Formats: sequence, structure tokens, C-alpha cells
Amino acid sequence: MHSFGKASQKQHVTLHSDLQMILDWGIRYCRVDFSLHEGHRIPAKQFEYFKRGRELIDGKWVLTKPKNKITNVDGIKIKGKHNYKPSLAVDFTAYVPDKPELKWDSHHLTYIGATLIMVAEFLYEEGLIQHKLTWGGDWDHDGNLADNRLYDRPHVELYRP
Repeated sequence: MHSFGKASQKQHVTLHSDLQMILDWGIRYCRVDFSLHEGHRIPAKQFEYFKRGRELIDGKWVLTKPKNKITNVDGIKIKGKHNYKPSLAVDFTAYVPDKPELKWDSHHLTYIGATLIMVAEFLYEEGLIQHKLTWGGDWDHDGNLADNRLYDRPHVELYRP
């Protein structure tokens, strides 16, 4: 059974209680160990992510390098789920001892994401949490991982059904 290290615990305390519970169960039952990368995000950091792949042209942020784009949420005009306090979203990475190159591996992230979705469904059905979970590998919740425009496999966020 896995548990969160100090860096993950630091992120964990920034999260909504429903998300904390999902992750607490997830880390216990997921066969792939994982770490919490980022929970609450201040607007300035969100804006830094927003600028990636964009250039300021005539006072407007224009997407010039789509492959470098991280988000459409600037944290100023549009608030992201990471920007709430407590955070309604968290990013995670796979933890595979002696193989740091697998940190962002899509297979490992998919396994973790699927586990967290199942845990959230169970906790919601049992009335233990008030939200469900959206995973960045299946934004539309249809189980088809090939139809997403944006892949953000290391991301989960709460939503109200």
C-alpha cells in the first residue's frame, strides 16, 4: 500500500475535502504509486502557464506555438479549478522507483486516472462526497480516450453532477 510523501502532503492540504478523500483512497488502492504535483495555484502562476505557446501581439495573447500550449485559462479573466481555495483540481505524476522517466508516462497516468475515477464514483454513490471527478484523459466522461481535443492525463477536477 502506498502513501503520500512530504511534497505531496504539502499539495494535499490545499485541496477541497472531497478531492482529499478521493486521493486518500486512491493512493491506498492504486497499484501504480503516484505523487501530487500541484493543487492550489495562484493567479500569477496560472497566467505563466497560459502564456506558454503564446506571444503578446498588439496587446493580445495570441497562440503562436500550439504544441507548447498548456491551458486556455488565464487565472485572471477566467478562473481555473486550480485557482480556487481550496483547490477543486490537482495534477499528479506517476512514481516508479528507479525510473523517473515514467513520471509523465501516458500508460501510468491513465491507470492512475481510471483508479481515481472509480474511487470517486464509489465514494459519491456511498454519499461520502458531494462531487464527482473529471479526469483530463476523458473530459466528456464517455470512456472513449481517442475523442478528446485536449489531453491532460495528469489532471483531475471536481464537478457537481
